[in-house]
Amino acid sequence: MEIKNNYKKVISLKENLFSIIKDGKSVLSYNLEANSSACLFFCDYSGAITEINVNLDANSSCELYGIFKNTNENTSIITNVTHNGNNSKCDQDFRFVNKNSISSFKGLISVPRKAHNCESRMTNKNLLLDSTSQAFAKPELDIKNSSVICTHSSTTGTLDEDQIFYIQSRGLSYQESVNMLVEAFYQDIKSKIVSAQIGWYCL
Repeated sequence: MEIKNNYKKVISLKENLFSIIKDGKSVLSYNLEANSSACLFFCDYSGAITEINVNLDANSSCELYGIFKNTNENTSIITNVTHNGNNSKCDQDFRFVNKNSISSFKGLISVPRKAHNCESRMTNKNLLLDSTSQAFAKPELDIKNSSVICTHSSTTGTLDEDQIFYIQSRGLSYQESVNMLVEAFYQDIKSKIVSAQIGWYCL
C-alpha cells in the first residue's frame, strides 16, 4: 500500500483482505512517501504468521501498535521497518497476552548508510497467564550509520499475585482482578486508538 498523506487505521488481521499470502504467511506492506505519516493498529489475530513491512521515505513517520489476546492459539508477528530517507521516524509497540498459547515476535529495524537523522523505537511486551504459555521475542537492529536514534526492548512476565490479592481485597473476584490487570496491560495502546479517533476497539 502506498501512503501519501496522513493515514490512520485499525487492521483486523483475522479479517484483513489486503494481505498477500507468501510462503504460508500473510504479508502486509506499507510504503510511506516523503512527508507522509501513518498510524496503524493491528489486532484480532489467530492462525497464520503475519509479516508487516514498512518503508519510510524522507521526513515520513509511522506508528505501529499491536494488541493480541490469545487463548488456545499460536500467534506470530514479524515486522520489518526500513528507513530509506533522511529524518524518518517510527515507533512500534506490540503486546501479547497468552493463555495456553504461544506467541512469537520478531522485529527488524534497518537504517542504510544513505539515511541520516532517523529515529526508530521498537517495544515488545508479553504477559503469560499460565505455566504452559510461552513467548518468544527477537528484536534486531541493522544500523549502517551513526547519525540515528534507535532502540529496542522486550519483556516477558506473569501477573503479580500481590496486586491480584489487593484488588480482591477491594471486593472483586479473582477472575475480575485478573481481567482488570490484563486490561491495564494494554490500556495505553487502546487509549491511542481513541485519541486517533478511528472509532472502534479490536479487543
